[in-house]
Amino acid sequence: MSFHHSDAFNEIAGVQKERARQQDLEDFNNECSGNETGRMQRFLSRDAFKDARAAKTGKSRSSGKLSALDILLLNDLAYAHMHQAAIENNRAAQAKVTELQDSIVRVMSKLSKRSDGLLDQAVTLPDGRNAFMSKTGQAFTIDGDLVAPAITEGIDWSGRPEYEAYLSLVEDSAALEELNAKSEGHSLRLGEILNTLEDEDNPATKNKIQSLQMEQEEIVTHLDGIESQVQKIESRFDAQSHDNEQTSSQPLVAMKPEI
Repeated sequence: MSFHHSDAFNEIAGVQKERARQQDLEDFNNECSGNETGRMQRFLSRDAFKDARAAKTGKSRSSGKLSALDILLLNDLAYAHMHQAAIENNRAAQAKVTELQDSIVRVMSKLSKRSDGLLDQAVTLPDGRNAFMSKTGQAFTIDGDLVAPAITEGIDWSGRPEYEAYLSLVEDSAALEELNAKSEGHSLRLGEILNTLEDEDNPATKNKIQSLQMEQEEIVTHLDGIESQVQKIESRFDAQSHDNEQTSSQPLVAMKPEI
């Protein structure tokens, strides 16, 4: 479900973001001047923050736990903000992947249940294969093989699901499998990006972080596209199920005898 914010809401959010940026700048300047604010630790690990604080106050020797990444985060506020934003966007994208995969699993389960129901109503041929009759009057096995008319002669197909209904489920299930594989690929790449961002010994440069941010935005765009396709499949399935329910619930109308 998507939400559309009003212009007033966006304006307020922008003001709050600018206020937070100004506060961060003041905190950073205070830190550099030796005045503790207690807020710089959000950019560092717990051990790294304790080590940096001890080194500033001179109360104890530095334990050497500050990494190259920690030093950058402490001494470059712009870098710290950029790095933090990239991390947060990565986590948001990973959460989107998880939600998307949950949706795919849910829809696949619905299709699988319906497919099993159709298979229970399929005709069993003399050779043991299951088959459906198509709208064109040709019979096909569940594997898509055309059945010879001589084999289907004398079989009553009335009340049986049509082959097209079963084929639609098979094709949509295959599409969902492919979409799920794509989402897993994006998840893997997001994990690789996160590892790069969290590399303490070889921290990413600002240009690298900007590049990774753009890549993450592209991944989110792809995820939105996958989500749209999943929703189309589910909507089509729900519409077909509704039509089937309507058809099956319609009472039979008695024909008037001819006089």
